[in-house]
Amino acid sequence: MFIQFSIIFLITLLLTLVFKKINQPLIVGYIIAGILLGNLFVNSADFKNLINFMAELGVALMLFIVGLELKLKNLKEIGKLSLVIGILQEVLTIISGVILAYLLGFNLIESIYLGLALSFSSTILMVKLISDKGDLEKFYGKLAVGFLIVQDLITILILLTLPFFSLSEITTSPHKFLIGLCLIFIIPVVSYRFLPKSEKFLAETPELLFTFAITFALIISSIFKQLSLGIEIGALIAGVSLSSLKISTEIASKLKPVRDFFLILFFVYLGSNVFVSYLDDILIKAIILSLFVLIFNPIIMWLIISPLKISKKSAFLLSLTSGQISEFSFILINLGVALSHINKEFISLISLIGIITFLGSTYLFSKGEEIYEKSKRFIPYKEKPEIFEIVQKPFEIILFGCDRIGYSFLKIFSNTKEKLLIVDYNLEKINEIENLGFNALYGDASEIEFLNALNLQNAKLVISTIPDFQTNFLILEEFKKKNENGVFICTSYKVEDALRLYESGADYVITPHFLGGEHASHIVEDFMFNKKEYEKIKEAEINKLKERAKLGHQHPIS
Repeated sequence: MFIQFSIIFLITLLLTLVFKKINQPLIVGYIIAGILLGNLFVNSADFKNLINFMAELGVALMLFIVGLELKLKNLKEIGKLSLVIGILQEVLTIISGVILAYLLGFNLIESIYLGLALSFSSTILMVKLISDKGDLEKFYGKLAVGFLIVQDLITILILLTLPFFSLSEITTSPHKFLIGLCLIFIIPVVSYRFLPKSEKFLAETPELLFTFAITFALIISSIFKQLSLGIEIGALIAGVSLSSLKISTEIASKLKPVRDFFLILFFVYLGSNVFVSYLDDILIKAIILSLFVLIFNPIIMWLIISPLKISKKSAFLLSLTSGQISEFSFILINLGVALSHINKEFISLISLIGIITFLGSTYLFSKGEEIYEKSKRFIPYKEKPEIFEIVQKPFEIILFGCDRIGYSFLKIFSNTKEKLLIVDYNLEKINEIENLGFNALYGDASEIEFLNALNLQNAKLVISTIPDFQTNFLILEEFKKKNENGVFICTSYKVEDALRLYESGADYVITPHFLGGEHASHIVEDFMFNKKEYEKIKEAEINKLKERAKLGHQHPIS
């Protein structure tokens, strides 16, 4: 068995190295490793027992950590818009998925499982992809994370409910069901009442904290397994029970490496259930269902977003985030097999769909900007006048971005509100600014169409607190085309980018590490529209940046 265990990780490592090299999700590498191993050890009982046990542990630890991070504050942060999008997307996709599966010849129970599995999108994959693009702070990025959290919450409720509808001999008896239902409420309440008294003692010794967390998760999971309600519910309840502790974040961070270890084996286990002998029966269905996820899911998302106050580009990118299935889809199908709702062939089917959609959605999302630029003229979408209204009134000052540094500028413009227009890519921020009595407009400064609607020729001073170089360069280029004598101030976290902006005509570049927003606001207050004064400090700033560049300050300023 030890040799088999070594072979499992050797093959998994080699495949994940390949997928890392081609910038594809490592999860797909794990599943393909499982396919190879499952067909290699097809007759090995030891391999099946080992991988099944490890996979079960991986699922338990994953849901335990999900429970640890499931705090009330997360529900507040997702916002009403994310809640509406998440719920509507789930309902419409589930209904569409069930109908498609039924038309493909699956019975009603099987169709419901497939409809549910195809409706979930991968939070882990999409957060990583959005983060890699540096878009987590953009409006569509925050909205995507929000609706994915809503999906996760819906998924958890489904996983909690399914064991109560088992069709097999393991169906829990009425008294076990009632005991389990009571424990779902009692364990978190008792934990909240008594565990805080012990957390200081537990936190003093990291090894003790680690051992306590693992033991607590396994014992609660085992109790629920004995009640025939599944380890999934037990692990989740265990996590929720500890989530109110101050040390919950510390527990989660300590367990994540262990969870990742066992989750690797969980995805290998899923792949190990894809047998070559099954492919003739499931390949065509897997391709059709994968296309549904890759194409139809984003279309459903698009239809939901269309009536909302979201720009075309944001709507397009947000739609692409729903084009793959989730880790929870695998857990759902696995649970359905364990409950005898569906047969084992569905693990092969969902694993194949996972491989296709993970690869496809990664490619589509990574190329999302390019695809949008080439296809935007053909995309049916009516821009909302509340968002892209033409600015009729001439504004002398336009401020792009009102977060952190931007707020420093609000102080000096408080007496000239009628001359100032604030542009931000966050609807909640816009509402805050308007409540303060400022003129505010929602919009994406990286879109030329939007910049053209701002009548930049009327502005004498344009300030951008957006740190993205490409966005600043575009604003600068469009502004100088229409008003070469206007003053342009922007922000950069990199020395080399700051120098390039100066070379392109920027009058002043805020480098937050060297010059805070407060100081920059005082410069604007002193000089306002006096271009000659900016020329004096501009030369000094360029010399400073060149000196820093020589000293090796080429990394992002933070």
